[in-house]
Amino acid sequence: MSLESNNKSFIFGVKNSLLNKAWIKTNTNNRLSLHISQKYSFTELTSSLLSSRNENIEKIDSFLNPKLKIFFPNPIVFHDMEKSVERILLSLKHKEKISVFGDYDVDGLSSTALIKKYFDLLDIPIFSYIPDRIKEGYGPNKKAIDKIKSENVSLLIFVDCGTTSFEEVSYAKKLGIDVIIIDHHKPESKLPNAYSIINPNKLQDTSGFNYLCATGLTYIFIVFLNKYIKKNNLYRKNVFPNLLNFLDIVALATVCDVVPLIKLNRAFVRQGLKILAKRLNLGLKVMADESKLKKKPDEEDLGYFFGPRLNAGGRLGKSNLGEKLLFTKDISEAELLVKQLNTFNYQRKLIEEKVFNEAIKQIDNRALKNYSLVLNDTNWHEGVLGIVASRIKEKYNKPVFLLKKNNNMLKGSGRSISNIDIGSLVILAKQKNIILNGGGHQMAAGITLSYNKLDKFKIFLEEHVKEKTKKTFLYNYLQIDSILSVSGINNDLFKMLEDISPFGSENPKPIFALKNVKIIKPKIVGESENHISFYVSDRSTKTIKGIAFRSVNSLLGQVILTNYKKNLFNLAGYLKKNEWQKKDYFELIVEDGVIAKDII
Repeated sequence: MSLESNNKSFIFGVKNSLLNKAWIKTNTNNRLSLHISQKYSFTELTSSLLSSRNENIEKIDSFLNPKLKIFFPNPIVFHDMEKSVERILLSLKHKEKISVFGDYDVDGLSSTALIKKYFDLLDIPIFSYIPDRIKEGYGPNKKAIDKIKSENVSLLIFVDCGTTSFEEVSYAKKLGIDVIIIDHHKPESKLPNAYSIINPNKLQDTSGFNYLCATGLTYIFIVFLNKYIKKNNLYRKNVFPNLLNFLDIVALATVCDVVPLIKLNRAFVRQGLKILAKRLNLGLKVMADESKLKKKPDEEDLGYFFGPRLNAGGRLGKSNLGEKLLFTKDISEAELLVKQLNTFNYQRKLIEEKVFNEAIKQIDNRALKNYSLVLNDTNWHEGVLGIVASRIKEKYNKPVFLLKKNNNMLKGSGRSISNIDIGSLVILAKQKNIILNGGGHQMAAGITLSYNKLDKFKIFLEEHVKEKTKKTFLYNYLQIDSILSVSGINNDLFKMLEDISPFGSENPKPIFALKNVKIIKPKIVGESENHISFYVSDRSTKTIKGIAFRSVNSLLGQVILTNYKKNLFNLAGYLKKNEWQKKDYFELIVEDGVIAKDII
């Protein structure tokens, strides 16, 4: 996006905020907005938001009402889907032992738990394996396969991994194990010699569902398998499962894996949140109860409450805790697992903050002129590199890799922005022998490389990102959807926001700007004493709560704390409705701000 130097291009004239961002108006299709307004009798704001998220009027109905029956495909459209189901049926007929191997992130944990939960309904025990992030790394490895073989397994299902595991798949085959892969990561032109591979990103697949996460694919696989289980009367129990009850786990993975919240993914999350509200999954129920999460859950709870806790075990050395929690049927076990995960999550926060602060110190003015950032250190904890990379990406609006140096090797994670497919770049870097190993999808990736190839990787990444973005980084910008007054923040607005939700990748939370507001009673809050809470008011008598997360050490936070009495502010952020003592209240989550008189 190229920005003009004319101040009229910037909201309130803000070209350099307290967080060094330019405020620009989100692109909207005015003609489409008018059409939407006329057809649906929506407000100007609602129509504008819908037009910025949809290409044409025909998509509005399905966007507002994303139903599974509209978007759910015939599973046979996926290459190797039928072949995979037939292999499962054969294994059931011959009473083979089946194992599932999943990645250690939420998507992998959820895919694994989903497979186990379904086969549990069939009274068929499944041996599961989640690798240790630090000791084993991402994806299958030969020692794990040996362990699986020792359980007399003859059919192994890789979920959320395996697409680039050539040696490991061949090794399993050598041991007499057939491998089915259910994955969504970017493949190379060549594929492993597996029995079957369900991956909508491979060249042979023309389904068009390459935006799904692995858990979404796994769910479709289970639906298809269930059809044939019924047809062949293979249920050992006299009860047919309601597979809709699995959608809470599908929604969880879809949000946490930051895949686009479009089409079927929107339906998964919208319906999955309804299931989550029923608290059918014992592990998720206990996790919510332990933290006194009583409100109706939304997608933010999936991404910022459940997800980090389930991930925490994998980040700090107990990779299978999350999968166990999603699967367990024992209340005592669930309570113990939640306690362990909460402890790991607290430790994760401390480690993450330390790594984040150290990484920021490495970024000087010269580095900020680059189109990408690649940072490394010998002392960083490998388990938090992805989440820290995500924070730095958000701060500077550019792709970021964080790497841990160990002897002459570097290993770590990268996070990207919407217009840069980082997974494809990693595959290309591997093909060019710049990195030793790596994989991922559009927004996230992991890599391993030799230290002596670091500069070459930096040049490779910089050249490709620069070519893709061109003038995008003339400014670090914040897109503003609309300007509001405090008095305009009401239940009608939130009803509209609820209709447009769930929010996430490719359907971001609307960002609103408030002009000339007063900040009242700011105070430092949070366990880490890193957040600032306050009240916001304008010329009306209405006041709402506000909070600026992780802001105490930023210029934004310092200015709020020291200048709130003598200055008015322009603030930008998204809105939340919370509940306290059975009463609703509105809250502005501040993303940025500027002293009103200091606009440049």
